[in-house]
Amino acid sequence: MLLAACSSATQPLMTQEELVNLIYEETGEKMYLPEFEALDVSYVYVQYDEADHVKSIDVQYAEGRTSEIIDYFQNPSNTAAWEEQHHAKKLYGPYEGEVAFMLSYSKEGVTSTEADKVVELEEVEVAIQEDMSFTIHSISLSGEYRLVYNNDYVTEEEALEHTRSYLMNVE
Repeated sequence: MLLAACSSATQPLMTQEELVNLIYEETGEKMYLPEFEALDVSYVYVQYDEADHVKSIDVQYAEGRTSEIIDYFQNPSNTAAWEEQHHAKKLYGPYEGEVAFMLSYSKEGVTSTEADKVVELEEVEVAIQEDMSFTIHSISLSGEYRLVYNNDYVTEEEALEHTRSYLMNVE
């Protein structure tokens, strides 16, 4: 069914373009990955539904990302167990670092009942959920995009500006 991705502690770091191509090769989806001055992609995985169709593509960005894979995932049997448990495939990482931003894409639509408020950016409705640690911006375009901001790293205004920039670049 799902094959374990490279689990070595020495998996090479990849550029944004290489990651976009890796995601495309696995899913057939061309996904825009934003770039941040102080953050690097630290983890990419794909979740599948029961019919083995792509359910979601998830990308994490970290501050202070190292070139070391998280200890748990250095063991191939742990990686295989995680992939089986989550019906997912790990494509890249996860590297050590403090997660500051997450991006998730799913073909399922946004449910606006989850939103604390809705704003319009670039003529697109953005449903916003807030809690103590994270702010989630959900956008419905050709599927659902969730941009998840760690509140320790960005202000509400910075999150809105990042989401606006994302909307200007996503296809």
